[in-house]
Amino acid sequence: MDYLCYSISELTHSGIDESVLTEEEKAFSPQRRMARALLRAELARRLHLPADKIIITLNEHGKPLVNGICFNLSHSADLLCLAFHHADIGVDIQQERKLRSLHHLAPRIMCEQQLEHFRKNGENAAEFFSCWSIAEALVKLHGSTIWQALDYPFILHANRVELPPPAQTEVELFTPRPGYYGAVAYRKPS
Repeated sequence: MDYLCYSISELTHSGIDESVLTEEEKAFSPQRRMARALLRAELARRLHLPADKIIITLNEHGKPLVNGICFNLSHSADLLCLAFHHADIGVDIQQERKLRSLHHLAPRIMCEQQLEHFRKNGENAAEFFSCWSIAEALVKLHGSTIWQALDYPFILHANRVELPPPAQTEVELFTPRPGYYGAVAYRKPS
């Protein structure tokens, strides 16, 4: 499993080759076009194929798929993260920002035990954004949406994520840049 993080503002000046994009991808927003061109370039490098020949499909929830490699991407504010693995993978990054009601959002992504821990610790933003990135990475691993986050319960203990048995999944936390939180979820090797 590995992941790469990029500063979007720095990429805008690096001459990303958008000629590899499909007509549909060329209609994306500038930031999304750049992300897709970068993804295509990295997939081409890993699959030893021309970037414009890679066929990207979407599952029913919009998760991009390519035969021969498992990957996922996330972006938040100025960061883009691409993650790759030999089995299913989900990644999420979140920039810490002011949210008016953490206590209203937390029950949508945290199981009861995690929610109790969160409330007991004073509903701090660092724990909330770590949990949000964990929840997003888990739902993206499974190819679903954030509205199914409670289907994938977890408990955050400092920097370790505990999943209910039998856990066939690993979750790793990372800090892509100060002020950002990241999590990558992937299937354990058999």
